[in-house]
Order: sequence, then structure tokens, then C-alpha cells
Amino acid sequence: SAAISCSSFGVWGQIMHGAPLAGSGVHTCDMQLLRQPRVSPTRIAPVPGNTLPRRFARPTFQDEGRRCSGTWSPLLPAAVLAGGALLAQRGRLAGRLRAQQAAETWQKKDEFRVPGLGMLKDLWRRHLRISAVLMVLMVVIWFCQGWGGLTQLQAYNSGMPDSRMLPISSALESWLFGVHQFVQHHGRRVALTLSPLELDFAMDIPLVAECGQIHRLLTACFLHNGFFHIVFNIGYLYTLAPLEAGAPGPFLLTFVLAGMAGNAAWMSMGGGQRALGASGGLCGLLGFELVSRLRMRQVRDFQRAAQAAFGLLVLGALLPGVGNWAHVGGLATGFAVALLTTRRSGYRSALVPWPLLLLVLVALPFGRQFLPALGRALALGVTSPGALGRGWLLGP
Repeated sequence: SAAISCSSFGVWGQIMHGAPLAGSGVHTCDMQLLRQPRVSPTRIAPVPGNTLPRRFARPTFQDEGRRCSGTWSPLLPAAVLAGGALLAQRGRLAGRLRAQQAAETWQKKDEFRVPGLGMLKDLWRRHLRISAVLMVLMVVIWFCQGWGGLTQLQAYNSGMPDSRMLPISSALESWLFGVHQFVQHHGRRVALTLSPLELDFAMDIPLVAECGQIHRLLTACFLHNGFFHIVFNIGYLYTLAPLEAGAPGPFLLTFVLAGMAGNAAWMSMGGGQRALGASGGLCGLLGFELVSRLRMRQVRDFQRAAQAAFGLLVLGALLPGVGNWAHVGGLATGFAVALLTTRRSGYRSALVPWPLLLLVLVALPFGRQFLPALGRALALGVTSPGALGRGWLLGP
């Protein structure tokens, strides 16, 4: 830039010959030095014999009067190895993170494809096996109910003309929403889409009282009347499943006894003719939670459980078609069983071990009558579906 400015004044020759510029006092050699980048004061001239240009030469530094040029250190290989190890470890951690994210993604996809599968995996991972088995058993029986209703409808349509045949959608409505199709068959009003499982194992007051089919007190706890019924019960069982941790025996015993006592309370109070569902057993587990929270001095959790129990009873009283007496009986039975079988605060054991309580109940006259009746009913339900619903006697 200085040369261009000088040429504009006609003094190019002076610059080429190294003459000073008029009025400037700056020599052209100094101007060439000004064009070079400024060098740090600590830098010195390159090592003699270095043939590389100045801009490519390795900078050297002067420290306490000694000249050094990048001396080699024995710690350099160790630093390189340490850096490589850190990079390798970082790569492994990144690979594990990607694999974990991929597994979570596939798990979410599986949960989306199969509703409820994530709940079962969670229960199994937390070793809550009894709750998981109960959920699977309820779902399998519910699907069997739908299949049984469809076969009943197909058997009816096979012997009827086309004008009197019922659509297949009737069986689907019966299975999903509990709306059964009734027809007059041989002078009787028959529910065609009612599954043989419901006919043989649901609560039926005349059959229990007159035919001795007391097995229905237990088997009705595993049947459900529609999609929303089973979804509500399974969801509530999932929320109560943590109570199983540390007390699987009392947990299962409470569910069974509360379910039977709830059905017996509903039957004695004359709530209707037919009933089914696990609500009595679930209310018993709610009573189990009340006792557990109270004994562990968890006041806030006890208050929340008490509010949930009160709300459930109020909801059952307001909704039509709900056997609220089964809820009341199940809640009271679960509370009593938990008082006897759960570990007391400050003690190593419960007041009554649950196997001892089970043996006492089996030794009672009702227990000696119930177990054989249950075995005969299950065998007859497999070999002759629908026979119990037609009034088969199961007396002693």
C-alpha cells in the first residue's frame, strides 16, 4: 500500500533504489519490515541451518538464556495412552447409551402394540408375581368369555332360518359392553350371547342357595362384564400391587377371602340375582393397605387410602347396577384379615401366620364343603359347559 501511494507521487524509483521518501523519514527497507507480521518479543531467530522459510519454521523459545526447540518428554507416551483409554471408554459409554435408548424405544413400541404389556413387565421386574398372575388370569378368562358367547350365538344361528339369525355383532356387543341378546327359546327367555363361563361360574343366588353351587362365591371374582369393567379392575389391582412386596401370602389370602365375603354379603343383602367381578377382592386389598399404612405410622398415606375407600363406596352407591354391598363386605374382610396376618409394628411376626389362618378356615365345616364343591364344579365346567347353569346339583 505504501508503494502504491508513493507511485502516485512519481517517486517509484526512489523506492526501488532504497532512497528515503521525501518528508517521510522512513526507509523502504523499514517499510518492508512493517509489512511483515509482528513477532513476539520472546521469539528468536531460527536455528542455523534451517532451510525452511521463516513462516514455516518451528518457533523456538528462550528460557533463562538457554535455547530449546520442543524437547521430548518421557510422559508423552503415557499421556497418549491415557487419552486413548479415555476416548475408548467414552465410546463404550456412548454405545451403551445408544443401546439403552434403542431398547427403550422398542419397549415403548411393544407397549403401544400390546396394551397392558408394560404393566406386566413392570410387575414381573419388581417381583410382584402374584399380582401379575392375577391380571393375566383375569384377562385370559375375559377373552374366553367372549369366545364362549360367540360359539353360543353360532350354535343358535345354525338351527334357524336366515330371517331369524342374529348378527355376529351381537356377540361382540355382549363381550365388550355386557349387553346380552335375549330370545324366547322353548318357552324360556334365554341370553344367547351369554358365555358358558358366566352361566357356570358367575354369582347366581337361586343356584347357590338351592343347588349348593357355593363355588360361585370364588369363581365370580375372576369374571367381568365388559371392557370397561375389566380395565378398571386391572388398573386398580396394578395400583395396589406394591402391597404384595414382603407379604405375598397375606396379599393373596386377603384377595381370596375378601372376594368370597363380598359376594356373600351381596347375596345376603339381596342386591340382585346375578353378579360378577373382582371388586370385592380389590376392596379387601384396600382394607389391607389401610392396616399396613396405619401400622407403619404413615399418616398421610393412610388418610389418602381412607379417602379412596370412602370415594369408592360413595361411587358404588350412586351408580346403578353396582353391587356396593360386595364392596362393603370385601373392605371389612380385608381389614380384618390384614389385622391378623400382617406384621405388627415392633414385632417380628404377625398375630396369626397366614398359613395357620388358612388351615383353620379349611378345617371349618364350610371349608370342608367348599373345596370338594369347587373341584367338582371346575371338572364339570370343562367336560360339560353350561350344565351348572341349567341347575346341576353340587350337594355333598
